[in-house]
Amino acid sequence: MNQKMKSLYKEYPWLKITTTIKEYVAPEYYNRLLKDYTFDGKKDTQFFEEFLKSVHSNEIINALELGCGSGRATKVFIDSLKTKEFKLELVDLSKRMLDFSQKKFRNRKNLEFFESDSIAFLEKTSEVYDIIFSFWSFSHSVHQILIKKGYGEGKMYIQKVIRKVIKENMKRSSKFFLIHFDSLSEEQKILMKQWNKVFPIYNNLDSQSPSKLLITEVLEELCKEGLIKLRSNYFEGDAITYLSTNEALEVFLNFHMESYFNENSLLPDIIGELENYFRKFTDKDGRIKIKPGCFIYEVERNG
Repeated sequence: MNQKMKSLYKEYPWLKITTTIKEYVAPEYYNRLLKDYTFDGKKDTQFFEEFLKSVHSNEIINALELGCGSGRATKVFIDSLKTKEFKLELVDLSKRMLDFSQKKFRNRKNLEFFESDSIAFLEKTSEVYDIIFSFWSFSHSVHQILIKKGYGEGKMYIQKVIRKVIKENMKRSSKFFLIHFDSLSEEQKILMKQWNKVFPIYNNLDSQSPSKLLITEVLEELCKEGLIKLRSNYFEGDAITYLSTNEALEVFLNFHMESYFNENSLLPDIIGELENYFRKFTDKDGRIKIKPGCFIYEVERNG
């Protein structure tokens, strides 16, 4: 490790935290870094609550959550459907996230946990669901496959899996709820610039992410074919406030960028770019305020 890297590690001790693609940051640390995401004052969880109000069923609801993480969306689902009977399958690539959620919901006997990539799980499952939902994380699975297989082959594979899920794993009138990040938002634009340095799939920084584009494309095709009803809405988020450059750097490097660059020779340049970028959003009190953005998809299988 060169002197510049050593100096950064001394200044920012949290750089010593490293993860892998499979094992994201520890759940407790994840929850500490996670900011509230609100859009016109409404939390992302509240959008999901409103979506669940549209679910009417006197039968047992069979549900699937992709990328359950530390259980934020899981809790909303359980609390919202407490008067209904349901079964819920939870999928996450991280074993420690699954262990955390299992402990968190240990009093619920109708939950089943699967350690798997979301798209790999969808490809293999033969279950038929009333509700499928995912908060923010689905794009991670998409992008990892595009990186591994290349854009062309990866896109065909992912869209084939999505088609399979709609046709084979969703009942008539069943629903799919998905929150996807806006890669052109203030928050994500700087992140895409960093990912572009190591992954060629992020080669167009003036366009939405490959995940957003291919998901929209296949869902719009399915809508035109009459298989689904599709609602897709864009929301600009309320600014997220960071009290210092140190806090913003930790969230961006260890949360958004998953500590990928913490041991990379690009780290000094990336920190420099982030610091310069943050200055554009810093007020006179030294607080950094950066807006996120998202797309919310609501898909209904035609009856």
